[in-house]
Amino acid sequence: MAKYPRIKLINGEKYFFRFDLDLRIQHIFLAGTVVILVLSGMPLKFSDASWAPYLYALFGGIDMAPTVHKITGAIMLLVFFYHLFWIAKVIYKNHYLRMKREGTYTTKGFLLRVVKLPMVPNMKDLKDIIDLMKYLFYFTSVRPNGDEYTWKEKFDYWAPFWGMFIIGASGVIIWKKELFTQVMPGEVINFLFIAHSDEALLAGLFLFIWHWYNVHFSTSVFPMGTVFLTGYLSEDLMCEEHYDYYVKVMKEEGYEKEILPPHGGGHAPSCSDYAPKVSGGGASFENTSEVDTLKHPAKEGGTAA
Repeated sequence: MAKYPRIKLINGEKYFFRFDLDLRIQHIFLAGTVVILVLSGMPLKFSDASWAPYLYALFGGIDMAPTVHKITGAIMLLVFFYHLFWIAKVIYKNHYLRMKREGTYTTKGFLLRVVKLPMVPNMKDLKDIIDLMKYLFYFTSVRPNGDEYTWKEKFDYWAPFWGMFIIGASGVIIWKKELFTQVMPGEVINFLFIAHSDEALLAGLFLFIWHWYNVHFSTSVFPMGTVFLTGYLSEDLMCEEHYDYYVKVMKEEGYEKEILPPHGGGHAPSCSDYAPKVSGGGASFENTSEVDTLKHPAKEGGTAA
């Protein structure tokens, strides 16, 4: 039996595997360090604000807060370097060695395989963004069906990923400015102070607004998403956010007769409202006229557009 089954049944409900324990621990460490860094660093950026002294005092004030900030930053960088190692290990084990065993390895083929990994942005992401804009501006009543990772999740991942180089490198140089000013002019340190604090502000706004809304505060998951703790996502959320991948997994795991219809846009109550009822040799949907309308919004009253 697989360590992490792709579909786990709990009290008759299906849950779909998303993240293993290794990734969940990485995420917890990253989230914790980022929150501490933002809270201990922003009082310096906004030192003239009325709230700054009180927030800074929570971290020990001028005597302790800088040390807390530096140690936490070092932990965050260690987590990031570990994640880079984790990526390299996964690519080496699951792709390089597999191609070698199969005798299909070529440099070009390997690189093409890497750029087609699920978390790498692709043309479907662009199409999904365009289709989402059409949905939001009422050009269509059907939202795009997400794949294993949606464009929002990829943005969630790659934006902090590249920002880590800026905030990490500038932080280390500022920390050891006495050493680095022996090989670079002082003006560079001033520039890095600005880059470090502005990138930190951007990261904080991104985390507390964009990321937390998508994973915790949206109406689908409020008051908190649990996938970062359990590693599994419910069937309803899979239908809503990852329908293309949901269908693929259901078919591969032998549940093709239990596939739920797509969410169909904002006016669909829930994909579970259209659960298939198995009778005889196959599955049939209740509310079939509504499902047909959801799939083909142009059909109203049985007339084709």
